[in-house]
Amino acid sequence: MGLTVNQQIFELVKNSQKILVVFKKNYSGDALSSALALFLLLQKLDIKVDLVCQDFVVPKNYKYLPSIDEIKPNLSCLRQFIVSMDMGDNKIKDLSYEVKKNKLNIILTPEKGYFDEDKIEYKSGKYKYDLVITLDTDDLESLGELYEKNNEFFYSTPIINVDHNAENEQYGQINLVELTHSSASEILFNLINDYDSNLLTPDIATCLLTGMISKTKSFRSTSVTPQALSIASQLILNGAERDLIIQNLYRTKSISTLKLWGKVLARLKHDSSHKLAWSYLQQKDLIELNFSKPNFTEIVEELITSAPEAEIIVLFHETADKKISVHVYSIKSQDSLHLTKSFNPEGNKKLAIFELDNSNLAEAGKKVIESIKGNL
Repeated sequence: MGLTVNQQIFELVKNSQKILVVFKKNYSGDALSSALALFLLLQKLDIKVDLVCQDFVVPKNYKYLPSIDEIKPNLSCLRQFIVSMDMGDNKIKDLSYEVKKNKLNIILTPEKGYFDEDKIEYKSGKYKYDLVITLDTDDLESLGELYEKNNEFFYSTPIINVDHNAENEQYGQINLVELTHSSASEILFNLINDYDSNLLTPDIATCLLTGMISKTKSFRSTSVTPQALSIASQLILNGAERDLIIQNLYRTKSISTLKLWGKVLARLKHDSSHKLAWSYLQQKDLIELNFSKPNFTEIVEELITSAPEAEIIVLFHETADKKISVHVYSIKSQDSLHLTKSFNPEGNKKLAIFELDNSNLAEAGKKVIESIKGNL
């Protein structure tokens, strides 16, 4: 009898020398928390692991999570470059190098005579990771520059893809994509519990419960199942600090943040026939409330909660340089990049981001909303 998917995953993990765990640049709380849970698990199994997210900065409301400072903002030293030379019976008296105009010169001084340049060879070494694991990441493009600048690495290295979204492109050699689960954290719990429930430490349990609470809006979303609630209770029994999670995710919002949400919600518009909702922020709102850079993810999540029937959420935001920044978030089967293709967006199917030079919010809003409706 062949191995199950869970067994295949742990066989691959146990046979790896060093693992790279990654999640999308525009990450969710579920992606962040499940990735940290996996990082802690691999460390407990004495497996070398790095955790990376493009341009990652620790968000205030998640700073309580264990080992969050271990997340790296980029990939470094991914592969060595090896220069070899057959020295024959000669020896090196001195070795040095210099960089001139972005050109590296390696200087070898022989003990006698000279070195023959025909004896020099060069090659790329092995990648320092032999396995990649992604969490709550629909496609590789959503990793940002981690993928864009290292395509060859991702193509040549086995990938384990853990997700619960129907939009997932099944890009891994092993795809643990469970559509009936409410979060990647829930899937990871089942994976660990199936392998060895004794591995569920209080820190890992706290990370997994954080991911579940974040993804389900504290179990208020329609994706919550009896199974999810059962898993949440098991995590609490395993030491997950529910009160700490709730305190940080839902009871640390400043008055200014709540006022900002109030402005966005007061301007919320909805087109039920297209399942579309949108709102906007003016630059004077940010100045008045002393916000230099609002958390757009949190704002969008509030809009989703306030307009549960909407499948497309659009947030317009005036920038300091008199441009209009647009965030288009899609739910279920919609593709944000397709819906906004005429604006050359960046991002992924779930979240598309672009800017307009038009400084008039009303005109920009009308133009974008009509274009999206036309692409539906």
